Amino acid sequence: MREERAEAGGWDFSALEVTGRIPLTNRGEGLLELTLEPLGEDYWMRPGETFIVTSYGDYGPGHPFEVQYWPDSVSVWCTSWFGTVSDDEGNQLSHGHQRPDGAYPRYGLSDNP
Repeated sequence: MREERAEAGGWDFSALEVTGRIPLTNRGEGLLELTLEPLGEDYWMRPGETFIVTSYGDYGPGHPFEVQYWPDSVSVWCTSWFGTVSDDEGNQLSHGHQRPDGAYPRYGLSDNP
């Protein structure tokens, strides 16, 4: 995986210390909303897709992630307060990735009114 790859005009996180990675796979039959906290960024996973959440920087004592599950969504808190989401090939994704038309993020950031 290559987290240092950034989209054109995006940030390059390669100089930051990676403090944890967690792969998440949608084993369900429908879309699964992944919310990255603390900003509430939404990413939508198709059945069978795997996304990698990467935490950067110091997270103090404990663990780099807290994960919460619901029937159609999962929230990942990066306890370092900074994280990214990439596909299983290492391509960094933007929030709203694969968001279905008319859907609103459950929490946090939104491009919708």
